[in-house]
Amino acid sequence: MANQFVCCLLLLIAATSTYAQFTTHSGIQGGVAAPSGERSYVVSVKDSGGSIVCGGALYNDVTVITVASCLVFLTPENLVAGVNNDTKTVKIVAHLSHPDYGFYTNEHDVALLKLAESVSAEYVKLPSKKPVTSSAGIVTGWDDSNTLVDVPETVIARADCVSGKYGYDDDDVFDSNVCGLADNQACNAIEGVPLVSNNQLVGLLSWGNACSNSANPAVYTDAFAEKSWIESNVNSL
Repeated sequence: MANQFVCCLLLLIAATSTYAQFTTHSGIQGGVAAPSGERSYVVSVKDSGGSIVCGGALYNDVTVITVASCLVFLTPENLVAGVNNDTKTVKIVAHLSHPDYGFYTNEHDVALLKLAESVSAEYVKLPSKKPVTSSAGIVTGWDDSNTLVDVPETVIARADCVSGKYGYDDDDVFDSNVCGLADNQACNAIEGVPLVSNNQLVGLLSWGNACSNSANPAVYTDAFAEKSWIESNVNSL
C-alpha cells in the first residue's frame, strides 16, 4: 500500500499547482509508432486547454472507459475527448466513477464517460475471461509529439507480481488489477491508456513505479474484474 500512498501524495502536491501531474506529462518514451489509421479505439481525455490528461478506450459509439483516478482533481464537465486518432474533439456530457474506487489504493480504478455525439471508430470488447499469464498485449498512448505509439506488454500473474521480486506486495496489487511487463523499457505512459489483446480490453493503466520494463511491472485496472460494473452502468449515463 505504500506504493499507492506515495503516488497519491504526489498527486495531492501536484494538484496545488494547476494539476501539474497531468499537464507536465512528457509523452511515452520507448514506444514504436502505431500503425497508420489503426487504434482508433484509443481516446485522449483533454482539459479545457487542450492538454491530454489521461487516456481511455472507446467501448461503443458514445461511451469511453477510463480510470477514476483521472477525474479526482478535475471537473469532468470541463473535459473533452479526442477521438479518431485525435482528429475530432467531442464534449463529455456525463461521467460515472466506480463507487468503491479507493483514492489511496487505486482499487477499482475505473470510470465511464458519455460523449455528446456518436463516434464511428473501432470499439474494444470486454474480455470473456481473466487475462492469461504470459499473454501478449499492446499498450497504446502518446509520445512527446502527441503521436500514437505502441508498447508491447506481457501479462504476468498477480501472484508473480506481488511475490516480492518486483517490490509490490498484497497490499499494493488487488484482484481488480492485472500486471504487465513492457517487452522493452517504456517510460511516461499516462493514466488510462488501454492494454489490448485481440481487440479485447485487458486493462487500463492505473499506476506503477518508475519506467515499465522486464523488471518493473505496470499495474492496470483489470477489465475482466470490472466487467460486471461496466456492463451494468454503461446504459445509465
